[in-house]
Amino acid sequence: MIKIGFIGYGSMGSMLMNAFIKSGRIRPDEIIVSTKTKSKLAEIKKRWENIHIAENNSEAARAAKYLFICVKPLEIKNILSEISINIEPGTHIISIAGSVSIKMIEHLTPAKVTRLIPGLTSEVLEGISLVCHSDRVTQQEADFVETLLAGISEVKKIKEEDFELTPVLTSCMPGFVASIFKELIDASTGYNSNLSKSEMELMVMNTLYGTIKLLKESNMTFEEMIQRAATKGGVTEEGIKVFQKDLPNTFNEMYRVILEKRKAVKKQIEAHF
Repeated sequence: MIKIGFIGYGSMGSMLMNAFIKSGRIRPDEIIVSTKTKSKLAEIKKRWENIHIAENNSEAARAAKYLFICVKPLEIKNILSEISINIEPGTHIISIAGSVSIKMIEHLTPAKVTRLIPGLTSEVLEGISLVCHSDRVTQQEADFVETLLAGISEVKKIKEEDFELTPVLTSCMPGFVASIFKELIDASTGYNSNLSKSEMELMVMNTLYGTIKLLKESNMTFEEMIQRAATKGGVTEEGIKVFQKDLPNTFNEMYRVILEKRKAVKKQIEAHF
């Protein structure tokens, strides 16, 4: 029996599908997938031979009770218009299109709707999945989706209005963390002549992994970690003083441009709908 459909097999769609299978929460033969990039179909079949490959999006919509739509926000209206005739009131759409509201999807279909913002770290069965269910979603249906996601991440239910800011702390974070530490290593090259960049990256990654593990296992706050690491009068304290002086402005600017971008995209989508 096919339980779950996927429309879109890009970065996030493929990550979700593969993580669900890896976690054991769903079997390949319970999945049907449709993607516009037909070259990816052979890749899917090679990896998971029992997965059902749909001829088109409408077939995936007809077959699945739970339908993950993993396309870009400006593509979702066309997808919904294409499959609307195949959507029944019992169909449960799970949309990862960040700026597309539940109301917009309900306007085009009779489906039950969940908004989802997954994180790239679910690829290794870690991180946070942000979810918000529409009023049409029953408790049993919400539990099914959340149980599925709990196999690949921690699940955090939020209000729909919180989708503007909260993803900055979850789905955006792998890119932010990688960017911050790349800049840290790039800056160090002017002061070091013995270690290669790859050696420094490995040192930082191992230390970062250990830091996160210590924070979680010790139930320690960031402030407590700072106090433990920064000996009074030591070099760590001096470095942290620079961060405390300069980083607040950097991060405030980051939030400003991100929220302005979200606002612009949301306006564009509303005009599209």
